[in-house]
Amino acid sequence: MLKQFSLEPTIQVNRVESPSGNFTTKLYRTRLDYGFSPLMFASALLQWSSADRAFSSNLRYRWEYRPGSELFVVYTDERDTTSDLLARPGLIRGLKNRALVVKINRLLRF
Repeated sequence: MLKQFSLEPTIQVNRVESPSGNFTTKLYRTRLDYGFSPLMFASALLQWSSADRAFSSNLRYRWEYRPGSELFVVYTDERDTTSDLLARPGLIRGLKNRALVVKINRLLRF
């Protein structure tokens, strides 16, 4: 089972020096991958950036339902963690961007 699962945490620190001022940014990232079979996998990328104080997630599912033909389902979500400025009645708190994409391709052989 461990061959099918991978976890990759990353911390990136950038120190920027410029004439207008110095600053440091941090990026915390975790990638998870799980292979159900050689033809099907799911992955997740979770990330928080100190530069814009945004938390983002990307979930992806891929299935090769026949040789050369695939189905992809991708969900992306980005949130502002600094304040409630983006919070409005009926909306999820801090939500900046959200998308669900489904892509299917079929290999045609002649």
